[in-house]
Amino acid sequence: MNPAERMNPADLGIGPVPAKARLRNRLLVSTVGIAGLILCGLLLWNYLSFREHLTEEAQVRARFLADGAADRIDATLSGLQSLVDGMALSLSATSLDLTLEQMRTLQREALHQQPGLYGTTFAWLPERKPPDWGALAPFSYRDGDRLAYHDLAHDGLDYLDEDWFALPRFLGRAVWTEPYIHYTGKRMVTYSVPVWLASPDGPLLAGVVTSDIELDWLDRLLADLPLGEQGYALLISRNGVYISHPTDTIAMRESVFSLAEARGDPGLRQVGQSMLSGDPGMRPWIGWATGEKSWLAWGRLSTTGWTSAVVISQTQLDREIARLTQLQALAGGGGLILLFLAVGWIARSITRPITALSEAAPGIAAGNLDAPLPAPKGQDEIARLTTIFHAMRDRLKQYIADLEETTAARERINGELRIASDIQMDLVPKTFPAFPERNDMDLCAIIQPAREVGGDFYDFMLLDEEHVFLAIADVSGKGVPAALFMAVARSLLRAEAKIDRNPGRMLERLNDTLAEHNDACMFVTLFCAVVCLSDGTVTYANAGHNPPLWLRTNGSIEWIDSPTGIAAGPMAGLQYDTGHIQLAAGDGLLLYTDGVNEATDPDNQLFGNERLLERLHASQSLSCRETLDALLADILAHTGEAEQFDDITMMMFRRLS
Repeated sequence: MNPAERMNPADLGIGPVPAKARLRNRLLVSTVGIAGLILCGLLLWNYLSFREHLTEEAQVRARFLADGAADRIDATLSGLQSLVDGMALSLSATSLDLTLEQMRTLQREALHQQPGLYGTTFAWLPERKPPDWGALAPFSYRDGDRLAYHDLAHDGLDYLDEDWFALPRFLGRAVWTEPYIHYTGKRMVTYSVPVWLASPDGPLLAGVVTSDIELDWLDRLLADLPLGEQGYALLISRNGVYISHPTDTIAMRESVFSLAEARGDPGLRQVGQSMLSGDPGMRPWIGWATGEKSWLAWGRLSTTGWTSAVVISQTQLDREIARLTQLQALAGGGGLILLFLAVGWIARSITRPITALSEAAPGIAAGNLDAPLPAPKGQDEIARLTTIFHAMRDRLKQYIADLEETTAARERINGELRIASDIQMDLVPKTFPAFPERNDMDLCAIIQPAREVGGDFYDFMLLDEEHVFLAIADVSGKGVPAALFMAVARSLLRAEAKIDRNPGRMLERLNDTLAEHNDACMFVTLFCAVVCLSDGTVTYANAGHNPPLWLRTNGSIEWIDSPTGIAAGPMAGLQYDTGHIQLAAGDGLLLYTDGVNEATDPDNQLFGNERLLERLHASQSLSCRETLDALLADILAHTGEAEQFDDITMMMFRRLS
């Protein structure tokens, strides 16, 4: 019985609903659906317009706030910077005449003038300190509500090696240090300016005047920025360290690059490099603290070289846009309901004449091509449709009969191809290690046909206890003809290898035999070699095949590209030269077909010789099987979803001792 005749209409989802309802629904869906699409298009246009406008506004706002934050911080730091620069100029002119008490008075006035200044010091270069000074590095600082004094040198501190002294000393200019955590637990930064003395030989360094600046006010300044409900601001140093961040565990403990490393996020690393480049910028971003789509803008401080950045939430803007779009959608939905009712009434009046045909159609839809159809009546469109149904049923019967015959033939062919593939794979050795009782060599091979049967093959065999025969070949063409030619070539080659161990003469006799009765002009590229395991001597010949690779124990890799000849098989009388190389203990050979280096990815980019060499360099310490597995994995990763057009065949040999 025909399977289609056994199918029930209910199996196709055809229930007891009248056919006129189905056609009416189609009219309803098409009419109301088009109107709905138009409405959706208008809503989408409004949504995109609002979004584009608000996005531009968010970008401008982010840029403005980033620059504004940088300017406000610069304004505060530049005042402190100017104060210290002024102290340095005064000390350059009067330092030799200045007493220690006068210096402390000068420091006290500076602390009174600048509430943001934590402490200031004037550290002498030891050989420049006046004899009457009792302190080498007098330091005045805030201790709660009072001012305290201290000599940094009395604690045994070798301040000459500290950044705040060494950098301005050797750079000869004012320096802002990297922010640091003070022993009081406060975040601080130090601004140091060298003090010079005039001398006949030119300016001489007398010491360094510094100012220690608390940074807690930065959090308050950044928190006051109008960044929106989900927005936030941050500040990073010249080296990428977070000075201020909405997450307490990150500020002064992490850098942009340490977070990028911990999260495995190359995008964060790239943004960090852009932020530290010195140029202002902006880009779309996923908020580090909120996880929402945002805009990230940054600007550079002219005083310290730090970077201030702000994040404006795009998600919050999208919510507002979505709310406006929902209101428009509700209004449009009411209009669609009215349209649906009107079209439903019209469609019902049109679908009545199709009732007879629709009642007979489910049987045919279920596959029962012998189901009766109503006779066509009249000359209208319904009558023409009924006539077409009769013709369609008759043609479907014939088509199904032809299809069943074609499918059966195709299944027979596919079954034969699967058997042929199994037979072909049985022709090449697949058990590895190939010679488990031998410890003087390592040998492994892989073949992956592009079709059920292919034209590539490899072969190896022990000629005696000291000589092993290796061969790899690629037959022209694909499919069954190539597989048959491959089987013949392999059998002939094995026979020739047992007769004469000279690879050049092997290929000459093989070529002459293949050329006989070769009306199809098929050919095979082939490389064969005989390896003497005792001394590593390799004799080889090449019939137009890819040059193998010689992997030396010193890490170098060489192409064995000569001598070479043309492919075997198209004509008799060809000559092939025999080459010689010497394998040291640990040296290896990689034999492969063009399906390896010519494997293409979906963009038609070849795997290429460079990738092949890179993989082999990375696999010097691996066994032959591990090397081939890694190489095959690289090739498959490169090709991805692209169709495999050629067989992939590789064989690797390594002389162990």
